[in-house]
Amino acid sequence: MRSLILILPLCALGCPGDPTPKDAGSANYSASLGDEPDFSVPHGVIRVQTWIEYGELALEGGFADGPQPYHHTEAERSGSCRLLSYTPSSCEPACEGFDLCIEGECVPWPEYQDRGPLEWTWPDGQQTVEPNDWGGYYATGSASSEGEISIELEDLLLSAPSIERMEADGDWVQAVTSRGDGDAVLKWSNPIQDARVRLFMTDCQGSHGGMAEAEIQCEGPDTGELVIPGAYLTQLEAGDWTHGECGSHDLERYHAAAPEGDTTTRLETVSDGGFFYFPGRDD
Repeated sequence: MRSLILILPLCALGCPGDPTPKDAGSANYSASLGDEPDFSVPHGVIRVQTWIEYGELALEGGFADGPQPYHHTEAERSGSCRLLSYTPSSCEPACEGFDLCIEGECVPWPEYQDRGPLEWTWPDGQQTVEPNDWGGYYATGSASSEGEISIELEDLLLSAPSIERMEADGDWVQAVTSRGDGDAVLKWSNPIQDARVRLFMTDCQGSHGGMAEAEIQCEGPDTGELVIPGAYLTQLEAGDWTHGECGSHDLERYHAAAPEGDTTTRLETVSDGGFFYFPGRDD
């Protein structure tokens, strides 16, 4: 995950027109976070996304022996957003196997761990999910109602409520394209108490497996409003947009549960609210 945004706090006594976050349950890790962004990278994550409107949900993820390496580094931070930059690097001798050369050092790619069958429970069902050949988990199920979702394996038991999609208040793409020299403000009408939101934006180079010169990553509490610094968007727009089939950016809301005292392992319940933005294109 990777992206940028400035999330403004709600007025202490309630601002006119500001939506009041709905109390819809939460999970221990995300509920414990304050107003600061959380850009930590857990070693193991199981994500469950629910689409009540389509009557289904899906589980995916796995557990590794270390965090996934990333070529980009933080260049600047503003509020709950940060600008990521990439500088080519070389390693002597050359890295072996799947190791990545990052800032002149060979960084090993983490290995997934086989932790055995995972018991997955949600309001409409229960399923035993076996790890695949590389230790990852993937399964789908039917869903007709919101509610608590849990996973259990070995000595791990985590639970978090499912989470509904963000309902856009206005046109998010228009908010980006019409910002002028200012920031882009994305709003939604149904914030959830103790939920979190995060955004990741990259250009065509990044979405096609290359290295974008600039990327935006944001993370913070769900207040019903997300402000993307205009200066960061300008740097993103100056990147490579010469390919087709790109311009989709990840914006999601989530709950996260973690074992007591362990920030390397998480269960996340996620709702996707991504949007399409391709500089200079109106569709």
